[in-house]
Amino acid sequence: MGKNKQIQLMPALMFEMKLVKLMKAYLRGKRYTSGYWKENGPVNIRDIPIPSLISDDWVLVKTVYCGICGSDIKEITLDGARDNPLRSLITFPQILGHEPVGIIEKKGKSVNRLKIGDRVAITPWLPCVSRGIYPVCPRCKIGNYTHCHNFQRGILPSGMHLGVTKYYGGFTPYIAIHESQCFLIPENVSFDQAVLADPFAVAFHSILILNPDPNNTILVYGLGVIGLLSVMTLKNLFHVKNIIAVGRYQFQKEIALKLGAKHVFTSKREVLIEEIADYMDAKLFTPDKGLKWALDGVDGIIDTIASAETLEVGVRILTAQGVLVFLGVSTPKRWENTPHYFKELEIIGSNAFSIETFEGKSAHAFEFFLEFLASKRLNPSILVTHKVPLDAYKEAFDILTNKSKSHAVKVLFEF
Repeated sequence: MGKNKQIQLMPALMFEMKLVKLMKAYLRGKRYTSGYWKENGPVNIRDIPIPSLISDDWVLVKTVYCGICGSDIKEITLDGARDNPLRSLITFPQILGHEPVGIIEKKGKSVNRLKIGDRVAITPWLPCVSRGIYPVCPRCKIGNYTHCHNFQRGILPSGMHLGVTKYYGGFTPYIAIHESQCFLIPENVSFDQAVLADPFAVAFHSILILNPDPNNTILVYGLGVIGLLSVMTLKNLFHVKNIIAVGRYQFQKEIALKLGAKHVFTSKREVLIEEIADYMDAKLFTPDKGLKWALDGVDGIIDTIASAETLEVGVRILTAQGVLVFLGVSTPKRWENTPHYFKELEIIGSNAFSIETFEGKSAHAFEFFLEFLASKRLNPSILVTHKVPLDAYKEAFDILTNKSKSHAVKVLFEF
């Protein structure tokens, strides 16, 4: 035998920022949606080396599932703006995917908290500790990992989290990560439940910002997986009595009603404003031009879309001095925002999750979620609707971009 070991390879679903490939995808995608992931575009499976442990406090995780996020689809379909400031915190080529769960396969010699065979949910964020930076920055010191000062420094490429950091992502059979990113899955919790840790944590963080009173009327705008988890969380953890929602599809409406929504609207924006006002018994004002609006309305809004349309509808049907929390990411467009100042509304952005405080306890959002699952306070398994092998990624993307037929909520890559 030779001295050099043969390098073990694994498949990885990658996105490459190459102009020729981007132009091909753009032109094909304008004609038919699946053109965005046709061969020779920016999205392809490539064989890359199985990752090594770059530090003694790192582990190698064998992936069981990785959820496909709406942000993955937005990137694949080139739905973004070139002047987005977060471009400074992403690097290419990327292994897509940031919602993995799996089993510890290998660990560094200084890892004591975890053992081989442990089942773990993985937070994707890559702050100071993951980057080998000590002492940690002031943000990380207080558990505010999503605003770490050092996303461009340390032993890793520039990047906020898995999926947008060069060669670190979840759409692959093995992931190397820092031990702090792993959260043990309780014995009575399945991978099918635990894989929803990331979208739950996003919803949980936004609702904590909203801080609803149980007697409030709260509107959840958008019924993808985060919107549906928001309905479930408002009902089961915050005990909100009157949850209403806006969704696009009938199947989303049916799920939201099962999870605790009192009423679900599926109309377009002009009719929607009138329907919500009627539901809230709120008087509508009709301007000479533009949409109707009300001074009274819903007490709070969780907007999981944050498009110009949803924000404009939101400020028109939100009660004076109400609160709107938005956590969606959409390409900016003009919208008429005069009600924002006139009604003295509070509009707050919500970025992912970190250390949260709930019911007198402070812990990472993933810890809360796994505890809620273990104690049966939540059971979101109904939201996992499709499992697809990695080599059928085109089928997975077809499923997600044709929800009217597929009835997809959370689609997973299964390894």
